[in-house]
Amino acid sequence: MAEWETSTLVFAGISAVLLILLVLCAVLWRRSVAEAARVRADAADITDDRARMRLNIAEMGDHLRIVHEQQAVVAHDLVTLVSKAESAAFVTASDAAALSRHSDSIIAMARTALTDLRRAMSVSLQGFESVAAWPTLETVAELFAEREKDGLVIDFRETGERFPVSASAELAVYRILHEALDNARRHGGAGTEVDVAFVWSADGLTLKIEDDGVRAEVRRQIAAGTATDIEQVTIESDQRALVDDTTGRGMSEMRARAAAFDGVVVSQHVPGVGFSLTASFPTLRFALDPKISE
Repeated sequence: MAEWETSTLVFAGISAVLLILLVLCAVLWRRSVAEAARVRADAADITDDRARMRLNIAEMGDHLRIVHEQQAVVAHDLVTLVSKAESAAFVTASDAAALSRHSDSIIAMARTALTDLRRAMSVSLQGFESVAAWPTLETVAELFAEREKDGLVIDFRETGERFPVSASAELAVYRILHEALDNARRHGGAGTEVDVAFVWSADGLTLKIEDDGVRAEVRRQIAAGTATDIEQVTIESDQRALVDDTTGRGMSEMRARAAAFDGVVVSQHVPGVGFSLTASFPTLRFALDPKISE
């Protein structure tokens, strides 16, 4: 009887130890699962942080590019200003009219340099080049030819009377057009038709770019015999297009360029068609630099 009781006690003791071990194993397993989940969450956070950091670095690079560009504008303004001031030394004091013209011109140049300097301090995003090498509105035909080689079909029209604008303002308009065409090619693909319009008013310019990227994709699918996922146009899709806010680095850059000259960029998806972008500069005429003041 004593032996049976002893065996029972031993068995109970072993069972208790096993139960404790099982509980400990369960606790350790749960802790390991929780730790693994925490590590995965930390890894995901690190990945997100790295992605945000890469995006921030890219945006900072964009900011530096436009600051460099605007600084180049200021340097160009100051060189012209100094040249004009030096030439004033050769104007005789007896020629009051000539002295007055030189003084007015120098004052206008100084104001322009100050305005461009303020832009350099407040604007973000662009690339550095020699001012003399910058593209202008006179060179948009070359840009169109390049993009047509890439597969776009561009129809350009210009209405109103064009007036001279400053080098920095001209560059801002050109860059917006360049980015819009790149977006049309990137999202619409080869064969995308793009309507580009310059609408000049008494003091401003409106730039309109409309593409049929969605239709271009449908045309390619039909040609390939794979037209199975054609976008359906509904009242809901029209309503979404009216309220959707287009974002991204390219769009932010275009808006920053326009804002530097009191302009605004508005864009929207056109259901079943493509994309539309309008950049309006209502007071572009008054963004003058020394090239215009002379």
